[in-house]
Amino acid sequence: QIEESGVIAPQLLDIVVPIFFRPGIDPQSALYRDFRAVLAALPSERLRESVVPMGRITFSRADLLSRLGQLDPKTTLLLCGDQDKPRPPAETREMAELIGCPYQLVPEAGHISNLENPAFVTEALLKFLAERHSC
Repeated sequence: QIEESGVIAPQLLDIVVPIFFRPGIDPQSALYRDFRAVLAALPSERLRESVVPMGRITFSRADLLSRLGQLDPKTTLLLCGDQDKPRPPAETREMAELIGCPYQLVPEAGHISNLENPAFVTEALLKFLAERHSC
């Protein structure tokens, strides 16, 4: 639909935008409205060259769970919104176990936890990097 029309229709935005946020977020909040507006304003060319292919990759990619053990656990940190629906915390715990790395759940956050709780995400990343840099 996006590829054909060159826009994300309002009806599709009504379905897609809530997926990115924690349940119960106020749809009138600036964060929610701004995110929706950014998606609605994406130029046709950008939608066709990035969003459409990304969607195809996301929904047709191979399962690479078995390869996670190849990642270096010393340089890997997983963060997940504690209310993430597309990639729930249980998946993050499973991935962290396979990698052998730490993970943190971002409080009061959904799929785009860096937007919903930027202070927590920034602090977690800075702490993780500082610990790795001092080694």
